[in-house]
Amino acid sequence: MALCPEIFRQRAIIEGLYGINEINEQTVSQVLQVMTKTLGMTPIADLLIFSPDHVSELHHGIGGFQAWAESGCSLYTWREQKLFTLELYSCKPFQVSDCILKLQQLLKVERVEWRNIPFDS
Repeated sequence: MALCPEIFRQRAIIEGLYGINEINEQTVSQVLQVMTKTLGMTPIADLLIFSPDHVSELHHGIGGFQAWAESGCSLYTWREQKLFTLELYSCKPFQVSDCILKLQQLLKVERVEWRNIPFDS
């Protein structure tokens, strides 16, 4: 049995290997803005862009988060492996295929895997 079945929730995780040379703050911002526009979401705060480079020996890359009225979207990257993870969570339905198409265009994705995570029983 699902908790609070009256609240629609959709979560998807998209991971892939990117083909562009570098992901920087501008790239993270662009990806999150394009996801917001593509999915018709409503931003409720400024983008948060972060990097663990100076404090982590394990993770080197850059990431970001965009809060939406409908929930939010996070992007994480690993520079050495050219790996990215995009996590989407929304109380409004969306098409994962739309996100993958935009990611392929923006990041020149070479390989992609994804999962929709259902909240029903």
